[in-house]
Amino acid sequence: MTKRTLYLIATLLAFALVAAACSDSDDSAGGGDDGLKVIRFAFAPDPVWDYLNDSGIREEMETAANIAILDSATWNEVGIYAGGNADIMSVGDFEVPTIEQEFNIPSVVFGKYNIDRSIMVASPDHPEYETLADCEGGTVAVWDTLSSTTIWGVLANELYGLDFRVDGGDFELVVVDHTNTVDQAADGSTDCALVLPDFAVPFLSADAVKILYDGKTSADLYAELVGKPGHEGPMINIFLAREDWYGDHPEEVAFFLDLWETGVKAWTADRDQFVSDYPEHFAVETDEQIAWIQDYVGAHDWFVESVYLDQGWIDSESELFGFLENAGLSDTSDPPEYDIVSP
Repeated sequence: MTKRTLYLIATLLAFALVAAACSDSDDSAGGGDDGLKVIRFAFAPDPVWDYLNDSGIREEMETAANIAILDSATWNEVGIYAGGNADIMSVGDFEVPTIEQEFNIPSVVFGKYNIDRSIMVASPDHPEYETLADCEGGTVAVWDTLSSTTIWGVLANELYGLDFRVDGGDFELVVVDHTNTVDQAADGSTDCALVLPDFAVPFLSADAVKILYDGKTSADLYAELVGKPGHEGPMINIFLAREDWYGDHPEEVAFFLDLWETGVKAWTADRDQFVSDYPEHFAVETDEQIAWIQDYVGAHDWFVESVYLDQGWIDSESELFGFLENAGLSDTSDPPEYDIVSP
């Protein structure tokens, strides 16, 4: 057997031990008799994570630290986390209070990763539209009642005094799959659409829809709102841990952030290569589409410069929760618990 095979067997055995030992009072991962520590992690498919695996960096760092990450690649991170099958997951920090309340899972935000990159586009039937306010009373395609829809709810309220939400408000929001929102606007089924650029390259690169706000993302508009140009947020992906697990596993937490920091630094050093190596994560196929998203990411990079939190970032990001309450999108202005971990 290879070293990697033996390591995977040890990891799986550790996971089996954990699964057998878990109970309602203790559902966090532990380690085997060999001292191997285990982190259960739920995360959507991601190019940096693929790079850490394909390059061997993950294996090398796990072996050196005697820590294994049991990862679940899924679009349903919340379901896995809420079911007690993950110690760490990644979601928007603005979703954390709802998750804590709905599932009664006290949690800690201890790292950041992806900035909300959503943009608003209009149907070619409405070339005169410049902002979301122009679509008041119209239809807007979105992919969720939460996620980026929540951020645009804040922007609509703070910038225009408008109510942007599913099942009510000043717009008719139509929920479709996140890969299809741009199609709705392009063919005129809706007046506007909330879009993730990396799922809409063929339409955006062909000018099949009109991009509002001169291409500014929700994060760009939020930074202007709080008067902090360059602020990294709102965060569509932070690293969230169950509070009881987090307090008992500082070594695993430090390792986890160190691994992801390594990946983020590699991304920053050569974004274009990442897009070329993992085009499936950017929904591109042709050379022209690859070049378009490479240029776009160069101007609107949604990956953070560092996964580590600092107080200045926390202060700016925390303002979001007051805006959420003002917009009627949250029952509280209290932010989630943030914890600063030193590199």
